[in-house]
Amino acid sequence: MALWGNTDAEASIPKYLNAADNAKCYFIDITEASVEANQDKGLGTSGWNLYETYTAADGSVRHKAETLVAMAVTAADAGDLGTTGDTADEDLVVAD
Repeated sequence: MALWGNTDAEASIPKYLNAADNAKCYFIDITEASVEANQDKGLGTSGWNLYETYTAADGSVRHKAETLVAMAVTAADAGDLGTTGDTADEDLVVAD
């Protein structure tokens, strides 16, 4: 069994993450990785990424992104249904 899957599904999240990190893990397909709003957040690599925001001491909002598993997967292959609502939680963070 693989340690991660290549679909935009909760069951595909990398198995080595703890529960807290599972909530911050997002699958980015190659189309989403090219969206400027995602690149501005540091989400410019397709595959599995950890992402969170925090407020710095000066009050500015910062983005922290870490690529866990880089993959070149299209939206169709990833099962990312985008604006249909099936991935609504992810769509709040990752722009389609």
